[in-house]
Amino acid sequence: MHVGVRSDNVGFVVKTMQIYEYDDYDDCRRSHPDFVYCIVQLRLQPDPTSVIWNSIQNYSSSPRHFDRRSVEVGSCLQECHPPFERNSEHITTLLDVCLRTKVWSLYKLNSTIERASCSGAVKSNAEHEDGWKIAAAKVTFVCWAVGALFLVSWATLLDTGSSSRASEKLNTPPSVIVQSFSLRRNLPSLIRSEKRSKLNLQHVDGFRALTMMIILLSHASIPLIKMPLKNVHKLEGQFDRSWFPIAMAGNTYTVQLFFVIGGLLLAVNVLQQTKDSATVGVAYFIDRVKNRLIRILPTYLFVVLFHASWYPSLHDGPIGDRFKDHCTTNWWTNLLFINNYIHPSEPCIQFSWYLGADFQLYLIGTAIMILIRNRPKLTKHVALIMVLIAFVVPFVIIYVHHLDATVMMILRYVLLEIRTLPYYKSVYIPFETNAGNYFFGMVAGVSYYKLKENPMAAEILKLKYLLPGSAAFFVAMNGFTPLLPSDHLPHASVWLAFFGSLLKSAWGIFPSIVLLHLAFRSTPSILVSVLQHPVLLVAAKLSYAVYLTQYGIIYAIYKHITYPLMYDGYTIMTFTAAIVTITFLIAFFLYLVIEVPFHTMLKHRFYKPTRKKQDG
Repeated sequence: MHVGVRSDNVGFVVKTMQIYEYDDYDDCRRSHPDFVYCIVQLRLQPDPTSVIWNSIQNYSSSPRHFDRRSVEVGSCLQECHPPFERNSEHITTLLDVCLRTKVWSLYKLNSTIERASCSGAVKSNAEHEDGWKIAAAKVTFVCWAVGALFLVSWATLLDTGSSSRASEKLNTPPSVIVQSFSLRRNLPSLIRSEKRSKLNLQHVDGFRALTMMIILLSHASIPLIKMPLKNVHKLEGQFDRSWFPIAMAGNTYTVQLFFVIGGLLLAVNVLQQTKDSATVGVAYFIDRVKNRLIRILPTYLFVVLFHASWYPSLHDGPIGDRFKDHCTTNWWTNLLFINNYIHPSEPCIQFSWYLGADFQLYLIGTAIMILIRNRPKLTKHVALIMVLIAFVVPFVIIYVHHLDATVMMILRYVLLEIRTLPYYKSVYIPFETNAGNYFFGMVAGVSYYKLKENPMAAEILKLKYLLPGSAAFFVAMNGFTPLLPSDHLPHASVWLAFFGSLLKSAWGIFPSIVLLHLAFRSTPSILVSVLQHPVLLVAAKLSYAVYLTQYGIIYAIYKHITYPLMYDGYTIMTFTAAIVTITFLIAFFLYLVIEVPFHTMLKHRFYKPTRKKQDG
């Protein structure tokens, strides 16, 4: 930014000013063996007599603009004047002198240091007090990974060699290790369709796969908001467009489709599994929970162990601390599935809040289905209560806590940590505010199961009216989001709470009815054919591993950037392509080496139900 600009051009200069000024980190490290590189947040000091300051103040007041009063500088201290000396104990003083001069030359404004972090020669050798624990976790992770690879290799050789042929001749079953770890058995499972007897729900797998892809693509580009950029005004231009609040709603609520799918399959599976039983009780509930844990816990534990051990080492560059993970201290909240309540602002694997909420809803949903199964006459009453909860709980929480109707793009909060936002902690991640859409899925599942053999099911459920009606409701709720206030209101609003509740519910009602409509179609559907495509089937099988690994891959890539990026289509496509490719490769490895083998082995060892069940 140049000071000698014409007054009528000040607005443009402020809009395009650089708020990220970085020295070349790689050159600093290469040129100075004992380099010290600091990331410093500077605050420009007010000067009412300055035309530029007044323009900066006015421009920064918009909630969707980056704060031009705050400038981030990456400084190689050896390049300062006076230069940094190896034995200097006054880094902050040196930074203040060095950067005050630089800022004055750029803006003719004084500045003060708000915060600074340095790497290089001054970095502490004892970065972690619990270093020995992390070292032990690293060894444990490597032993597990190498051991699993060995078992896969050994089991595959046994399953394809002479011992396998001898076993077949003697008509003896292969060992549990071979059954669990052999690639000959596990690779075909990727393209093997789920056997749901007399259930026309194969399209659900495709629905799950597409949802996972949308979430992954969204997560891949979101960190760019917090990255140092050369042209932040281009990003701000997107925030100011009329369609942006709609896109924000989509990004916020796409995960609700997972809750809908989970509720629907839970209801169908419980009714299918217990159809020949007079009553079901605690033993069945325990069996369901045990089977669930056997299926999801091994892979989850493996990924959490990686984040608690090796992930902190994936740090290179000046902005490595920008994306913090807290698995070294808070890993236990994940394994107890309470991470959406305990330390939600310092999570281990931020995206895993969903697994906590989903498991909690699985427990509640299973108990509700057992009640419905044992007391069929209560079905309508229970369904009514579930629907009321869907609308009332978000409304009450949004109103009582004076929250926005949905996640708002208010940069002064998002640039800190979105996981610290009140809406995120009170509405986005708790199970009670997500229960409604899980319940909508359950209601759809009960309706489907009870009418699955009735040729008049679509007419009985009035789907030809419900489908367009729910679609119109969905479009209207999302279409109204541009009318929401652009900043926090100073007081609680009944209308915002009401709208927030309806908007969240729309993301459960419409998908539930779409899934029912596709299940009851009597004529072939192009959409159903697409959703049942083998490619989407494979993606659906990998979706759990994709969800678990995406966080580590996304932020491991961004943490290694050492310079401000240009925000444009090329940058977005490059990062997204790299993230998607690596995520699916790692997910493929996890599926074949960890997820399927350990699920099969543990199920064989610990899960022995007394009645024939379909895996839920």
